[in-house]
Amino acid sequence: MIAQSTASFWDKWGSPIGLCLTLFMVSYTIGVVPPIMPPMVRELDSSVGYVQSALVLMSLVTASFAPTAENLGRRLGRKPIFAAALALYGIGLLIIIISPDMGIFTLGFSAIVGLAAAALVSTPLALIDHIYDGVAEQYGMLALSVSGIVGSLLGSLLGGLMAFELSWRWAFGLELMLIPIIWLLVRRTEIPQPDYTPPIDWIGGLLSLGGFGLTLVGISLAGEYGWWTPKKQPWLFDNLLTQFGISIVPVLISTGVICLALLIFRQRQRANQGEASLLRMGVFNRKVYITGLAIGTLHTMISAGVNFNLFQFIPAVVGINSFRTALAVMPYTIAQLVVLILLVKRHPQFPPRSLLQAGLLVKSIGIAMLLASVSATVTSWGLLPALVVMGMGTGLFITYITSLTFSATAENEKAEARGVYRPFQHLGASLGRGILGTILIALASVRIVDSLIAELGQNVDASVRRDAIRALLTAIQTFTRDEQAELFAQLPEQLQPSLDFILETSAVEAMQITLAIILALSLLCLGLSFLLPKRAKKFEAPIE
Repeated sequence: MIAQSTASFWDKWGSPIGLCLTLFMVSYTIGVVPPIMPPMVRELDSSVGYVQSALVLMSLVTASFAPTAENLGRRLGRKPIFAAALALYGIGLLIIIISPDMGIFTLGFSAIVGLAAAALVSTPLALIDHIYDGVAEQYGMLALSVSGIVGSLLGSLLGGLMAFELSWRWAFGLELMLIPIIWLLVRRTEIPQPDYTPPIDWIGGLLSLGGFGLTLVGISLAGEYGWWTPKKQPWLFDNLLTQFGISIVPVLISTGVICLALLIFRQRQRANQGEASLLRMGVFNRKVYITGLAIGTLHTMISAGVNFNLFQFIPAVVGINSFRTALAVMPYTIAQLVVLILLVKRHPQFPPRSLLQAGLLVKSIGIAMLLASVSATVTSWGLLPALVVMGMGTGLFITYITSLTFSATAENEKAEARGVYRPFQHLGASLGRGILGTILIALASVRIVDSLIAELGQNVDASVRRDAIRALLTAIQTFTRDEQAELFAQLPEQLQPSLDFILETSAVEAMQITLAIILALSLLCLGLSFLLPKRAKKFEAPIE
């Protein structure tokens, strides 16, 4: 009787649990990187800019190949593609764990894991849609969303703890145990036979990846290498990558723009000849979908930027470690999950767009509350009300954004639409950490150096000031608190009495300016939401 009961349970729930664990694993992989950056950067002799670029590239590879993975799943069968993706994901994790330098890490994380994640993200969404109908499907999609949120949260909690107590490599090693468990659970799923799909434009996909990838990586590296005048020179295999005294950033961005121009030219030619066109296939031909996708990605960028900057600000000003910081920020995620669960089976009495806009307004109020609470004397409890309000606004927003985004997509496009949507949210999160996080650290570094120079009352050469800012940028992002204290202890004796005041004031001012920028982006998101339709054809379960 026990064996039959156990078999019955796994026959019924094994596949959904395995699919939830899949999205948990992918979200954990992305969420674990920010808290392990300092020890990882130091061990690999790299920089935070490179790690942020690897995050952007990983998300971009996943987003770019999501439609291709969906097509391959339909042509060759979802189960073989899913099995191959799991194996590829494991190989990528092994490469990450043994990586001796940043190049090998990027290969494993951005290329191999990112490529495998394209199928691992799209398959659970498609299979839940196949296994369940109606309310059960909504609960299934909610379970996937919660799994992704919990995976990212657990990554931020365990990442810093393992990185400083054991090694950052352990943070990825734990995931390897999930891969055989996922396959044992998912392999029993009955999946329909593949049907015919339009041919894939591989060259268009590569041009799209190169165009967006090079442009976004260039933006991510701007804080480290400079927008035009080089802060330092990039080397690859003892070869200087740029000449003529300019930064690598404009080279990357201009090359990306050229790739995008070639992509547009190619797609027009293929469309005129009646061939499959990447930009005219499926959901990418739906204006409402593209609008909702852009708004959702911008919203995720805002959320990730706030979260990342809190992990920089709270340890520096409140004086607690990364694990306790994760606990302090947790009310944001809890409030978000509570709102999601409460609203999942409620059909809205008001237009979904109005409720979505109410969520954005509440979130903007929460950001404003956070801005008002930031001070040199702030505590974790002082941040709590703002975090709860922000979490409630986020939960309300993501409950309805998918319904409005998918309102113009056909039923046979839902799997592709969901498969593309989630990687773009990962991309938004990477951009939030890369851009908004860089703004905070750069502003704080500039403010600290300028305040110390003013306190000295001496004229300092511009090149010396630039070098000091660069050195401080590195110290803030890679040094432990004890190492930072040792660094500041080496400053002249006359600066020591006012040093703590300068550090705290600079951190607070930088955080306030960054939050003001984030608040402006949140209001921009609210303005763009008026481009969405007021109502949706059906209530879609949230994807985040």
